[in-house]
Amino acid sequence: MPAPVNASDTDILALLRDGYSNLRISRELHVDKTRVARLRRKYDIPNVTLQPLTLEEKWATRTKLIDGGHLEWLGERAGATSTPVMRYKEASYSPAAIAFEKKHGRPPQGYVKAECEYPHCVAPDHVNDEAGRQEARRKVRAERGLGDLPTQCVRGHDQAEHGRLEPDGSAYCGMCKVLDKRAQRDPSMPRRIKPRATSLEEAFRLRAKPIDGGHVRWTGPITNTTPNLRYRGANHSAYRIAFRLHYGRVPEGQARPVCGVPGCLAGGHLEDRPMRQRTASLFNAIFGA
Repeated sequence: MPAPVNASDTDILALLRDGYSNLRISRELHVDKTRVARLRRKYDIPNVTLQPLTLEEKWATRTKLIDGGHLEWLGERAGATSTPVMRYKEASYSPAAIAFEKKHGRPPQGYVKAECEYPHCVAPDHVNDEAGRQEARRKVRAERGLGDLPTQCVRGHDQAEHGRLEPDGSAYCGMCKVLDKRAQRDPSMPRRIKPRATSLEEAFRLRAKPIDGGHVRWTGPITNTTPNLRYRGANHSAYRIAFRLHYGRVPEGQARPVCGVPGCLAGGHLEDRPMRQRTASLFNAIFGA
């Protein structure tokens, strides 16, 4: 029988917010069921009797209403700007995008962000996508009497494709802005064309680089120490992809390297929870607990 795991409150809360029952959490983490129930009451997480939480229900457990009708995000954040993110099953989602779809009943077009004064607000009434922002700015432009949008910019770019509007309704060329930023970095540098992946597996291989010793290094973004792959609007754990490609099955629990090289993505160097438990049981059987 495996020794009890000294799970932290954070471990328990993560499973509570994923929609697991008290009994299942107590069994998986080997903790007292009363402790799980106490945390559920403390953080006002609803009981789940039949099905795990839906995407929107999980989103709701990580929001807090504050003055002004804003919603503060209580869950995970990523990057230097502390952008809210949320993991659901095997993918990662933008809480702001969930809020937008909750309000408008359709997926957002382009980047979703709050247009109120509260940083990273995820209130459905306070967020907008690129299409919504441009429509609101066209109304501002009309109210200010700025006239029709130009058909071309001063460099000859088609504004039906590249035309954008500032919050005050003034027009600018999106292509000119891209070219100006590129010139500021290095005027002599040719434009780098990124290869486009046609599958999740191909996108993973484009960012996984074999190194000495049979290890694999991740060249893509990293979120909270986890190699992260964004593909077709969703984030995926690179550990889970590498594990599935090597073993031919989806990992149970977290997949992580056991070779001693931090962040290694070699499939044979990864283990999921059952594999780690078997390793621990064999070690205890040979050397004693």
